[in-house]
Amino acid sequence: MKNLPLNEDAIHELLARADDDEQSTSAYWDEHKSLFNIQSDGTIIGNSVLGNASTKRSFLRDAAHYLLQYPLKKWARQYRTLGQCEKLGREIAKRTGRQFTYDFLRHVFTLALIQQHRPEKVMAGNTLVIGDGFGTMASLVLGRSPDTRVIIVNLTKSLTLDLMYLKRAYPSIDMALVKSDEEMDLALADTTIRVIAVQSDHCEILYRAPIHLAVNIVSMQEMDLPVVEKYFDALRSNPAETTSFYCCNRRVKTSNFDEYPWDSNDVILENSICEWSQHYYSNKWPFIRQRSYGDKTIMHRFVDLKKND
Repeated sequence: MKNLPLNEDAIHELLARADDDEQSTSAYWDEHKSLFNIQSDGTIIGNSVLGNASTKRSFLRDAAHYLLQYPLKKWARQYRTLGQCEKLGREIAKRTGRQFTYDFLRHVFTLALIQQHRPEKVMAGNTLVIGDGFGTMASLVLGRSPDTRVIIVNLTKSLTLDLMYLKRAYPSIDMALVKSDEEMDLALADTTIRVIAVQSDHCEILYRAPIHLAVNIVSMQEMDLPVVEKYFDALRSNPAETTSFYCCNRRVKTSNFDEYPWDSNDVILENSICEWSQHYYSNKWPFIRQRSYGDKTIMHRFVDLKKND
């Protein structure tokens, strides 16, 4: 039986290839990926566009973030499990040595939204996270149930950080890096593996995996439309009987949210402006700020996808 790169071996293999050219990258990523490097301990040197994973923690900083985050919660208070999700998020932030930042809070809101509509998808089955940042969404999903497995697909440099931070959050968890249909089948058959990592250039192997839930938060907006269409096709064609998809992205950036291959037969569970992404906080007056609307509006949609025949 072929041996899969697991845990630290998977991380080291990705780290060695972090600056390789990738076919699935966009012009935006080509421009920005050279601006930062990842050290073997997960430290980022340079200017990262991957979000905020601040390690600057203190009682005063924690209190300031807590107070500034409070007004944003009004857009998620309708979700029954918001408190549980926030508690989990704060625990994971503490384990990984991170500040519970605005980025973390938005992922917590997303998990609460998903659990409101499709709680069974979070408690069991395979969740695909497309373009996670620092393994944040994956760590939240894994923390909700021991019966959930996460598949993460990302560009190599970002995927390296995803696995590094997941290992900090869950040191005993088994993670595998897969690059072919055969390796995906092996990983899916091994029930001890709870994280399956896929580089974006190998995304065609996602067709092999039953995907019960998929999540994408502000990374499809950086992809060219043909790449977005490829992910949608994998979600509609994978072996799972039903696939639910949460998608949160800018209306117009590299690609156009309204031009994604939605289907009129998709069952829409939630579809609106994502107000918690449209607003953010700052340590300067006015503390709660609003992004401009129009093309820069951030939309979110949660659907049960129409599956391909």
